[in-house]
Amino acid sequence: MTIHEGLTISSSDQLFDLMKSGTEFRNCNFDNAELAGFDAEEMSLVDCSLKNVDFLNLTCVGLRIVDSDLQRACFDRADIKEAQISSSNFTSATFRNSKLNLARLFKCELSLCNFDGANLFATDFEGSRLRGVDFSRTELDSAKVDNVDFSMATLRFKKFRNKKLVGVDFSEADLSGCDFTGTEFDGCRLHSSILSEETVLDGADLRGAYISESQLDKASLKGAIMTAAQAHYLLFEKYGIVVAEDLDSLKKPNQS
Repeated sequence: MTIHEGLTISSSDQLFDLMKSGTEFRNCNFDNAELAGFDAEEMSLVDCSLKNVDFLNLTCVGLRIVDSDLQRACFDRADIKEAQISSSNFTSATFRNSKLNLARLFKCELSLCNFDGANLFATDFEGSRLRGVDFSRTELDSAKVDNVDFSMATLRFKKFRNKKLVGVDFSEADLSGCDFTGTEFDGCRLHSSILSEETVLDGADLRGAYISESQLDKASLKGAIMTAAQAHYLLFEKYGIVVAEDLDSLKKPNQS
């Protein structure tokens, strides 16, 4: 099969003709291409530029994208479940009402994307950045989020019950109403995270979380586990209380 290299593709008809001889495209330019409604069993895009490409209603279960630039691309209502995507830039792309279930988006830039109404069942976002993404109208219950950057994302009322979260960055994220019951935090960041009285951390293991300037005191923390240093910091942050280990630690340097 032919590997298409260095081509400029702008229309569905052109792409369809090329797909007859091969489904792999390398170093090709799809910028601003009108490809709405395109249907293919498989397609491989490697080191391609697809900025502003229109993939509205795309159907391609066997989609593979590597090292490509898809800034502001449109994948609204696309059926790309089980897609294999890695090391690609989707900044400000839209995936409204798309099917991404069982897809893998590994180490991708997905900041400011729109996933409203998308099916993200068991989608694997490992190592990706989703900064500033609003997930309030999207289900994330079964998504895999190891080493994901959720900084400034809106994750209101999402469920992370009984999960082990590894390397997740929730800095400045809106975690109002999130359910972290029994969740283990390992190498995670909760810096300036927004929590509410409806946020649940009951039984959570917070020892592996970096906590600072958060609103952790607002959440339910029944049975939560944290280090002494974390507990001391929370008391100091909320009440200005310094917790001493013993009386000697309160003495001034020259005090006998």
